[in-house]
Amino acid sequence: MNPTRRRVLRLLGTGAAVTAAGVGLPGVAAGESRRRIPPPGIGMHLYTVRDILAADPLGTLEALARIGYRCVGVSAFPRPAAEIRDMCAAAALRPVILHVGHGDIVGDWAAKLAEASTIGVRWLVLSSFPGDMYTAEGIRLGARQLNEAGAAARELGMGMLHHNHDMEFRVVDGQVLYDVLLGETDPHLVDFELDIGWAHRAGADAGRLFADHPGRFPVLHVKDHDSANAWTDVGAGVVDFGRIFRTADRGGVRYWLVERDDQPAPLDTARNSFAFLERVRF
Repeated sequence: MNPTRRRVLRLLGTGAAVTAAGVGLPGVAAGESRRRIPPPGIGMHLYTVRDILAADPLGTLEALARIGYRCVGVSAFPRPAAEIRDMCAAAALRPVILHVGHGDIVGDWAAKLAEASTIGVRWLVLSSFPGDMYTAEGIRLGARQLNEAGAAARELGMGMLHHNHDMEFRVVDGQVLYDVLLGETDPHLVDFELDIGWAHRAGADAGRLFADHPGRFPVLHVKDHDSANAWTDVGAGVVDFGRIFRTADRGGVRYWLVERDDQPAPLDTARNSFAFLERVRF
């Protein structure tokens, strides 16, 4: 082989390597090492498809499975626990979390734990606190309530998570409420489902949270918004998911659940968001 031919092949090889390293892929620069989301970890939070789920629950779950989703977060699914379990099994979708209300953790928590156990989830997730609890003392009370709920869940082999909106990132008396909640909850009893979209809208740095509180974020709500703070399909907005996901291992992330709060075209959202998460490299 002559020197010119060898040089051409070497240059072609370099170009192929650069392309493989991330040209055209979100969140990655040429030459960086690349990882991908483990396929079993890509899920759908069912609130995203709540209207079509109510109209045709099994058909909706089967449609999500055909797109490629492997797991779901359960909420906005007003069916008996055994039916939810059986329909998820029929669609080959694993239910990993169940969202609950504040009234559940301070009320008949045993009944909600039994429901979660029947569905077969790994974690129960407090969706939010009442509005009047978003004070420093209110959040400290909420942390104690979460610790108690988490201790009871642990007895049954499940875990307790907290899900944020933007209110948790308010600064009150010089403290970020989310930092108070992280500090006041027992890491052996309570972890967190970080809603990336709400956190990003509030100006929070997910990478810092993962670094400062390693292992406490087993589940993410993967949510995107545009420059006007309107919700979008994942990957269509302004959130830099590649940068965030690079530190996901340190945060302990195991599940990436798509969520969009409005639902102009829920199955389109499901398809577009899955396609992004399947191809994103970080």
